Amino acid sequence: MAPAITITSEELRERVEEHLGHWIPDSLWKRSEPYARRKLDLCRERSPEIDYYNDEYLVLLTADTVRETAFSDYTLAACEALMAARGQ
Repeated sequence: MAPAITITSEELRERVEEHLGHWIPDSLWKRSEPYARRKLDLCRERSPEIDYYNDEYLVLLTADTVRETAFSDYTLAACEALMAARGQ
């Protein structure tokens, strides 16, 4: 069975920023952290026998979620700019 997740939000953010090598904007963090925690909860529910779903795994999962969310934001902004340019 996987160990309990004990990492606080502040510690998680510090470790994710260290892993990524840059600061994460608050607006991005507020959307990414709960989503990553929810994804981990689902993984733990679906596969309770896996023992490596721990705090370190959450750091890596959250870093990926931050990247994915930032890319989605970038893509949406670029699409909106393109649509606005076509509307002129």
